[in-house]
Amino acid sequence: MKDILLLKDRKKELGYTDQEIADLSGVPLETVQKIFSYAAYSPSSDALAAIERILFPQASPYASSDSSKSDLLRERPLTWEELEDQPEKYSEDQLPEGGYTYADYLALPDDRRVELIDGKFYDMAAPNTRHQIIIGQLHLQFQACAQAHPGCMVLLSPVDVMLDMDDRTVVQPDLMVLCDLSKLRKGRVFGAPDLVIEVISPGSRRMDYGKKAGKYIDAGVREYWIIDYKRRIVVVYDIEHETEMSVMGMDEDIPVNISHGNCKIRMKEIRDYLDTLGDI
Repeated sequence: MKDILLLKDRKKELGYTDQEIADLSGVPLETVQKIFSYAAYSPSSDALAAIERILFPQASPYASSDSSKSDLLRERPLTWEELEDQPEKYSEDQLPEGGYTYADYLALPDDRRVELIDGKFYDMAAPNTRHQIIIGQLHLQFQACAQAHPGCMVLLSPVDVMLDMDDRTVVQPDLMVLCDLSKLRKGRVFGAPDLVIEVISPGSRRMDYGKKAGKYIDAGVREYWIIDYKRRIVVVYDIEHETEMSVMGMDEDIPVNISHGNCKIRMKEIRDYLDTLGDI
């Protein structure tokens, strides 16, 4: 109960409504209302973790414990070299009943789009046209910045990111900036990119605001953006500088923190361009 009181005080301090907490965390509004009205005395740790990542983005005591993942872990995680040497295909009858690995990920049919997080597969919905246009426009601006200020590489999905440096997690961010190019090996990224951007798609809200936000923060991503076009906002986690999560409108120029403000993304241009296309 003390933890929920802390969350309630923080919610009041930041001025969030229950609806805003629900939208940002991906937790159903009814659950948020129960938690903050004390109607739910035993809310799930996943719901509390998702809410706390919004209210206290730099730490979450409700994050999954090691014991919750123990049944999924191998006796020894694979090394970088072993991961790189994984064969490209395995037969489907080799899939284990539980606790999936990168080998199982590679064995999936080419037409099945998934991410592997802590040994569990999460299906990725096919991106819609608006999603792809936003990513394309972002890529143009980030690429121009990278050319003006050399030293980093801009990568678009699909690129496999071995986020935890083991064989139990592989994600495909919509867009990422990588400044340590030694992490790029054999077409994969080993470790945390410097900046990650996810564009909300139908069905991805809870993952992007919740589980993936936690994974990126824990892995050492320096900056994480969520583009939420439906709500016309951009949520920015400046993880490196441990600042408060920022929520900005899509009519603003948004500075890229890892560039020390040298690069600014003109979100209004992207929004205006989408508006000219109508309902796509």
